[in-house]
Amino acid sequence: MKAFHWGKDVSIENMHQGFTHVFESTFESVEGMAEYVSHPAHVEAANRFLPHLEKVIVLDYKPTAVHL
Repeated sequence: MKAFHWGKDVSIENMHQGFTHVFESTFESVEGMAEYVSHPAHVEAANRFLPHLEKVIVLDYKPTAVHL
């Protein structure tokens, strides 16, 4: 994992669809992400954490640079 950030929704647009928090992980590669997701420590933490959440959305993407 290259970076990890989290935060609570502070948007005034009210488009959060009930989601209140964001957890963002950045990886060097898709392979690195796959290794992290299947790692026993991650699986254990997810199994403890996820049952306490009402709903979850996961988005995996490759960033695209925007040239203005």
